Amino acid sequence: MRALLLAAALLLAAPALAQDLPGSADHPLVGRYEGSRINGYDVRDFDVYPFPEAAGREGFRTIEGRVTRISYIMPPELSVAAAVRNFERALEGRGFEIVFRCETRACGDIFNAVDQFPLPRMVVDRFDYHVISARLKRPEEGDAYATVIVSIDHNKHARVMLGVVEEAPLEIRMIDAAEIARSVGETGRIALYGITFAFDSATIEPQSAPTLAEMAAFLQASPELEVVIVGHTDNQGSLEYNLGLSHRRAEAVRNALARDHGIAPARMLFAGAGFLAPVAPNTTEEGRALNRRVEIIAR
Repeated sequence: MRALLLAAALLLAAPALAQDLPGSADHPLVGRYEGSRINGYDVRDFDVYPFPEAAGREGFRTIEGRVTRISYIMPPELSVAAAVRNFERALEGRGFEIVFRCETRACGDIFNAVDQFPLPRMVVDRFDYHVISARLKRPEEGDAYATVIVSIDHNKHARVMLGVVEEAPLEIRMIDAAEIARSVGETGRIALYGITFAFDSATIEPQSAPTLAEMAAFLQASPELEVVIVGHTDNQGSLEYNLGLSHRRAEAVRNALARDHGIAPARMLFAGAGFLAPVAPNTTEEGRALNRRVEIIAR
């Protein structure tokens, strides 16, 4: 049995299959199980990632860096237990240290907090799932963190959701008040990429402060101007969910400008467009990154 597991674990380096989601690829630090196929894929150059270190929501640690999410449909003959053991062995074989593992009830209130794709790209049986989290120490490049969720779908196929975050600082792309004024004056709007939010929430990250300050300076220099603050997302998740999330994020920006910079709330309407107004295709990470933005539109 041990020899079988070790042999199977080595197959996690197998090449991508023809039926994989177009544009997808295995993560080079982890690989895949032979015979599996990718049906969900997402890469973000910078994002926040909830990494489970213990059971329950309080057991999560937030990591910042390059985030890759991949969902696999496993071969029909592979059990959930075999998938779990093979990913554990493969991670350990590639230098990862297992930080945390749990199964269903022992995971506590972790199900909705673990970063995962929605249906149908990832299927998780809430009464039978496993979570593995592991860390790879890389002193010069920044540590890498991997989370694996394993469960089963209605066809009795094991499903695997792999999330990898590689620590890296945010590359700030600042636009100052003068550039905001120029763009709004010429086109009636401007897209801002310097405002970031905590994972799956409307909580504004601290590194957004410089962009908020420039937005405030622009509004203070034009005291008669009224604007609409619009939140935009990529197409990951349902339309209803993204409309709500983008609306809450736009409201959070309005509230921050009013609370921290004294901008009258009456001058700032807010709305969420979800993924209904893309500026680039959502088929690549570069396109999705451009679509995730906050806009100021002159009324």
